[in-house]
Amino acid sequence: MEESRISRTQALMLVISSITVTGHLLFIPVILNHASRDSWLSLLCAAVPALLAAYLTARLSQRFPGQSPVEYARTILGRWLGSAVSALFIFYLFHDATLSIRGFGEFFTSAITPRTPILVYMTAIIILAGYAVRSGIEVISRTNQMFLVMIIPVGILASILTHKDKDYRNFLPVLENGLQPVLMGALTLLSLYSTFIILGMLLPFAPREGRIGRASMATMLILVVMFLGPLTGPVAIFGAERSMGLSFPSFQILRDIKVGELQRLDLLGIMLWSMGSFSKIALSLFATCLGVSQWFGLKDYRVLALPVGSLMVIVSLLHSRNFLELYSFFQSTYPYYSTFCGLLLPAFLFGVAVLRRMRVPGTPAGGGERS
Repeated sequence: MEESRISRTQALMLVISSITVTGHLLFIPVILNHASRDSWLSLLCAAVPALLAAYLTARLSQRFPGQSPVEYARTILGRWLGSAVSALFIFYLFHDATLSIRGFGEFFTSAITPRTPILVYMTAIIILAGYAVRSGIEVISRTNQMFLVMIIPVGILASILTHKDKDYRNFLPVLENGLQPVLMGALTLLSLYSTFIILGMLLPFAPREGRIGRASMATMLILVVMFLGPLTGPVAIFGAERSMGLSFPSFQILRDIKVGELQRLDLLGIMLWSMGSFSKIALSLFATCLGVSQWFGLKDYRVLALPVGSLMVIVSLLHSRNFLELYSFFQSTYPYYSTFCGLLLPAFLFGVAVLRRMRVPGTPAGGGERS
C-alpha cells in the first residue's frame, strides 16, 4: 500500500463528487422517465436504504480497519468464496468506471460537439485519470477538493436563478400513475447510492480515529439533499412531459438561464462536469487497480493504471452502440445489479461477520471505534 495518506473529509468528498456527477449526468433522466412529477417521492423512498448502505460501509471498515472490501471479503468468507466475492466487487468497480467513461463521452458528443468522435473524449479523460492514479490517491483527493468547492456553489446559483421560472403546480396530481413508477425511480436512485461502497477502498488510507459511521451517514444525507433540486427543477420548469424527454435536464436548465446580461452558464456547467467526471473516473480507476493488486498480491497498483485504463476504454466502446442503449441499460438492468453489489453483498458480509463475531485482532468489540 502506498505511503500517502488522506483525511476522512477528503475521502468523503471524493465519494460526494463521484455520486453527484454520475447521477446528474446519467441518472436524472432515467429517474424522471420512471417517476416524472413524483421523482421527489422516489428520493424520499430511497433515503433510508441509502443510509443503510453508508452505515454498512462504515461498520465493515470499522470492524476490519486497514482492509479494503477486497481484503475483508476473504477474511470473512475464507480463501475461495471470499476470492470469488472480491472478484465480483472488482468487476463492479471496473464496470462502473466504464459506464462513467462512456457517459462522459456521450455527454460531449450528444450535447456539445456531435461531429467529434467519442473516442477522443474517452481517451483524453482516461489519460488524465491514469496520470492521477500513478501520482497517488493524495493527488486525486486534493484535486477533487478544489473541484468540489466550485461545483456546489454553481448548483446553488442555478437553483436560485431559475426559481422565478418554476411552477410547482406541475407536481400535481401526486401519484397519478400509482406507486410502481415511484418505486422504480427509488430503486434507480438506490443503485446510484450503492456505489458509496467505493469509500471502503479509501478508508485504509485515512486516519482511523473519529466517528466514521456518523460522518458516512451525514455524507449520504448531503447526497440525498443534493439530488432534490436536479430532480424537481426540470419538472417545475419544463413540465412533467417535456422533462421526461430530456437527455441531460440539468445541462438544459443551465443552458436556458438568462438574467439580464448573465447567460450561457452552460459553459460553466461543461467545465465543472468535466472536472467532476475526472474525479469520478480517477477514483474508479484507482479503486480498480488497487483491488486487482490486492487480489493478485502485487506490491504496487500504479503499474496497472495504463493497462486497466486502456481496457476500460475498450469495454466502454463495446458496451453499447449508442446513447439509447446505454440509457436502456441504466433503466432496466443496472438498478438490480448495482444494488446487489453495493448494498446486498455488503449486508451479507456484515451479517456473516457479526454472526461469526469476526474482526481484526485487537479491534474492540464495538467494531473498532466510535460510530
